[in-house]
Amino acid sequence: MWKSMFYKEWIKIRLVFWLSLAIGAIAILGIYLNVRHSFIIANAHEFWDGIINKMYIYFNLFKFIPLGIGVIIGLAQFIPEVKQRRIKLTLHLPLNEEKAGLKMVIFGVICLVALYLTLFALLIFPGRYYFPYEVIALSASTVIPWFSAGLAAYFLTGMITIEPLWKYKVFYALLAFSFVHLFFQSPIAGAYKYAWLPFLGIILLMSMSILFSIYRFRKGEM
Repeated sequence: MWKSMFYKEWIKIRLVFWLSLAIGAIAILGIYLNVRHSFIIANAHEFWDGIINKMYIYFNLFKFIPLGIGVIIGLAQFIPEVKQRRIKLTLHLPLNEEKAGLKMVIFGVICLVALYLTLFALLIFPGRYYFPYEVIALSASTVIPWFSAGLAAYFLTGMITIEPLWKYKVFYALLAFSFVHLFFQSPIAGAYKYAWLPFLGIILLMSMSILFSIYRFRKGEM
């Protein structure tokens, strides 16, 4: 049964999965083409000075891509469930609604983490060709909160999409914007290196938030 359910979820998100991977990879390619241009043609000394002394983020083009991926994966997975009323069938499987809802979320998280790990590797590892370890470590600590924001956006998108009442949708959307905005407050590299673990703890709690919307949807809250 779970294999069939996971396959159903994959059918819904497979197109946006590969599209997200392609967009992320193209953005990373553009970032390193710009780095190469800065080293070969532009003023390499100023570029290095910006990264080391001014904490310039050379991969700023990538900043909102993990967030966008989290949102579109969530929309692709949950909009068909609500719009086509499929979720009513899902929630009437011979399982309790919590397990059915969590299995949907778990599959989405697995796909999202696979995307994020791939893009993280594509973004960080080629940097060793141009920068020392210290710069790469700083880059990793900078980009991890961006991926965390995407994971939070996925959970919040699911909760908002399934919520049956518009007044709650608006409230959740404002709450989601306020929370996700915290991950993008500072333009300085490594600014969140001591803060992203507490954020991750909050995100893990958010992973259960969709259960409340599923419960309200099943009970027909108006």
